[in-house]
Amino acid sequence: MQALLFECPTTGRPIDTGIAIDYARLRKVQPVTVHLFCPRCERPHEWKLSEGLISDPPALTPWSACRTQT
Repeated sequence: MQALLFECPTTGRPIDTGIAIDYARLRKVQPVTVHLFCPRCERPHEWKLSEGLISDPPALTPWSACRTQT
């Protein structure tokens, strides 16, 4: 799952909501308005959940079955 982000209308910078979600779940959510206090401009904002953005997934460390012997 990735972080759900919104854009601050004052600064245009992304705001992490602290909500982890994926595309499949986001599509199934009922129409909801999210009210958050923005740490960027220190003002309250509201967005429709459908206006949210999903962050890029964290980089994965490649797994390898090979081991080095000591």
